[in-house]
Amino acid sequence: MKRLILCITILVIIISGSVISLFLIYNKNQQLIETLDYVTEFAEDKKTDQALEKIEEFSRSWKKYYICVSFLVESSCLEDISASCAKLKALLLKDSEELYSECETIKYGITLIFNNEFPYLHSIF
Repeated sequence: MKRLILCITILVIIISGSVISLFLIYNKNQQLIETLDYVTEFAEDKKTDQALEKIEEFSRSWKKYYICVSFLVESSCLEDISASCAKLKALLLKDSEELYSECETIKYGITLIFNNEFPYLHSIF
């Protein structure tokens, strides 16, 4: 009986840890995507100063997110997104159209992180 209780306790801890980590990833993803939306919106409106502030905010948030998620996610995916993040400021200052495509690439990568970590039935079997 003690073994059964111990096994159930371990399973409950594992499941709750998984649910909490998915919840955290989802919330941080939404915040990062929202910040990128502001960057593109300000860049389209030629509000460079406000866009730079949002890029700095995004960079700080991304660094914290990278640290939190790096133990859950394959590092090559995170490194690709980090490389794109490093380009944002330079692209904005050059007033390049590539800024929008980099933002979309980052959004796609962030969304992909959650989708890869979510336990869909097709990914389990």
